[in-house]
Amino acid sequence: MTSDKISIRWKLCSYFIIFSVLLLLVLWLLQTVLLDSIYALYTKNTMEGHSKTIAENINNPELNSLLISISQENEISIYLLSEDGILKSAMERSTSVRIDKASPEIYEYWDLAAQNGGTYMTEVEATGVFTDSGVFLEYDPSHFVGKVPEKNSYHSLIVATEIVSESGERSLLMMLSRMEPISSMGEVLRIILTVASIFALFTGVVIAFIASKSVTKPISNLSDSAIQLATGDYGAVFEGGGCREITQLSETLNNTTQKLRKTDKLRKELLANVSHDLRTPLTMIGGYGEMMRDIPGENNAENIQIIIDETKRLTKLVNDALDLSKLQSGTFNFHPIIFCITDEASDIVTQFEKLSAGKSRISFESSCDAYINADEVLVSEAIYNLVNNAVTHSGEDSIVSVSQKISNGRVRITVTDNGRGIPDDQLDDIWERYQKGMGGGAGLGLAIVSTAVKMCGGTYGVKSKIGEGSEFWIEFPLCEE
Repeated sequence: MTSDKISIRWKLCSYFIIFSVLLLLVLWLLQTVLLDSIYALYTKNTMEGHSKTIAENINNPELNSLLISISQENEISIYLLSEDGILKSAMERSTSVRIDKASPEIYEYWDLAAQNGGTYMTEVEATGVFTDSGVFLEYDPSHFVGKVPEKNSYHSLIVATEIVSESGERSLLMMLSRMEPISSMGEVLRIILTVASIFALFTGVVIAFIASKSVTKPISNLSDSAIQLATGDYGAVFEGGGCREITQLSETLNNTTQKLRKTDKLRKELLANVSHDLRTPLTMIGGYGEMMRDIPGENNAENIQIIIDETKRLTKLVNDALDLSKLQSGTFNFHPIIFCITDEASDIVTQFEKLSAGKSRISFESSCDAYINADEVLVSEAIYNLVNNAVTHSGEDSIVSVSQKISNGRVRITVTDNGRGIPDDQLDDIWERYQKGMGGGAGLGLAIVSTAVKMCGGTYGVKSKIGEGSEFWIEFPLCEE
């Protein structure tokens, strides 16, 4: 089975179980194979630490108390000898290894300590016996009368440290500790470890299933909702939970679903809007064409002008749809240049003044020429659509004013009308594609404005009040001529 066929839940379970097994293997390795080595290393480090502590307190009046404490707590025999062989202090433990204080081997350890930087540590294997009193004696059968005590083999750790006091007096610190065989202890540890391993493995499997279920359940819910969304059901709700990332994913998918629902609604409205907007000019063109053909005397300039006007209206609708598609699909050839936006706005206002034939009063106001670096075609299209939108939605005897203002290194073109205004709850939606306003239209003009302005690095906005009209504006950074 390939990895892409395995569910996340089983993958998480597998990883968790593998981790538990590896952890148990490491514990077994430490408790069985490496136990002796770890014990020896620990004992050596402990003995070395005690020797350093004693050396640092050699001039301390409470030295004997310190020696007693270390000896009793750690079952260590401690001997402090002067340079001439006089025993200055001795702390012997009956369960520990003991030495013959008169043995000349002691001075050999002194020399080894001096050669090794002041401290010499060694682990030796010795053979000895214990009497009934627990005191260690060198193994020599001639010392005993009657039954010879049982011979025992053991390891002992010897630490020899040369200590020099503040007065310059040299002393030898001998510390001896018997390294107890831990084979019996190791067996106990193995039994404990076996029980703990079984319990840990069982617990790990249970936790793995519970944890994987808590993680994968919200993912499965998201997958089910995604399948529901793929069928076209935009009422699908994505429920997150379990962790932050899944919650964020569910919120993102819910936002996406909301936008898809909105887009689907606009698509349905588009069918009705475009059908109506296309049907009206086509009906007019067809009707007047048939009338001019069938009725004598109707083939006149007035009827022909109606056909021409409706054809222009139909052409503009198609061109607007094509322009918006190019802008939003990224296929528009963007060519920024430096040009005078003042002249562009003035020419558009003049063009509308001629087209309105006195039906609308259109004015333009500016204090100076302003230059921007943008695509001239897109900026012209944006201004044209704003003015056309204002004229269209203001109706007969409309008053449309276009003004230019410069502030903080930016130029703003504002188009104000005296139309019916736009409700507050529709202000955020009017820039969307196929979002029709109160005055009709295909809903493409403002979508073209928003897309074109953003492509040119500008900003846009609107203010409106029902019954008083609307104020649309676009703004661009200024540049030098």
